[in-house]
Amino acid sequence: MKNMTQNVFAGLTILDHTRYLLGGYATQVFADLGANVIKVEEMAKGDLCRETKPLKNGVSHYFSALNRNKKSFSVNLKSQGGKDAYLKLLEKADIVIENFRPGVMDRLGIGYEVEKAIQPSIIHCSLTGFGQEDPRSLKAYHDINFQALSGYLSLNGGRVSPIHLADVATAMVAVQSVMAALLQRQSTGEGAFCDVRMFDSFVWWNSILDARYQFLGNQLKESELEFPVLAYNVYETADGGKISIGMLEDKFWEAFLEFNELKELRPYKMSVREDEPEAFGKMEALFFSRTLKEWKEWLKDKDICAMWVMDKEDALNYILSENQGLMEYCGFSRTGETLQTRIPQIVSTLPVSLKGASEPPRLGEHNREILEGLGYSGEEIANMISTGACGSLQKK
Repeated sequence: MKNMTQNVFAGLTILDHTRYLLGGYATQVFADLGANVIKVEEMAKGDLCRETKPLKNGVSHYFSALNRNKKSFSVNLKSQGGKDAYLKLLEKADIVIENFRPGVMDRLGIGYEVEKAIQPSIIHCSLTGFGQEDPRSLKAYHDINFQALSGYLSLNGGRVSPIHLADVATAMVAVQSVMAALLQRQSTGEGAFCDVRMFDSFVWWNSILDARYQFLGNQLKESELEFPVLAYNVYETADGGKISIGMLEDKFWEAFLEFNELKELRPYKMSVREDEPEAFGKMEALFFSRTLKEWKEWLKDKDICAMWVMDKEDALNYILSENQGLMEYCGFSRTGETLQTRIPQIVSTLPVSLKGASEPPRLGEHNREILEGLGYSGEEIANMISTGACGSLQKK
């Protein structure tokens, strides 16, 4: 019988040609699960998020958050020596993930058809705006542009979100696609091409909003969103703090009203401010009658879907104390005690931990290790570096 606790990801090699959040978030999942993730990077700057400020001892917070447990191979794919080394590396690969515009991999001579000829069971995951065959994928777009195209940005009041939502949506779809392809390969032995599209991924995240639009007679404005309503909202306290409430179930709403002698508000649970300004006024007055400290004390023994709004310091302290292992300070050589957030624990028999995590790699840090693993001698590696086929260890 196969050992059910065996880490099936530990034997996988993933060649990661991605940049920024879009690809780094996806490949981080596989790196944390134990796969051998090799960032294939350009020799001059590598992943562009290496430069994103703020920096600590030359290391970007952005790169640090997305690239632990990975290796870096800086190589010139336009040189024959660099391309030859990459094709040898491809022989050992299971998955290739890239977010180039359509045609780039083919022009480099390392596209999917070449991959299949070398490794028939390869899984290639391509991340583009609209897919391989759509000419819109040849144009430049960023996350905010997909939010605009989907209609989400208008419903969000035209505000830029702190998290790049389309990037994260696409990264999650990429992980799902690769997992599905791996499952299929386990049964058939065949590889696959995963054509993951940013626009499609984010439209999927908008499904409830789009259903609401259709059910409201093909119209939807920010003021017509399902929330906020009286019982699902954020209210200010006497000292400027904030309390979030999500009392959608009658039992929570009625208990809250009973505690605070406001039973007359019972019928207005799902009302919007425009329709019931008096009810909103009473709720606002109630929350403004106590300080944040007083509300926190009041909420201690209540089970009614309410929580004070934490700032980042409070939230991080809460996570570090209550969610063991989800977020930890890792001792990295270049940045010291560095805050890292692991992927969620998804399989009980496949533990994921930040303990012993390797720090995000320097650009080209693993060139020698990778090339020696491919059979290159020290002299051959030195020649590749001198001819510009691959980079040496960079100070980044």
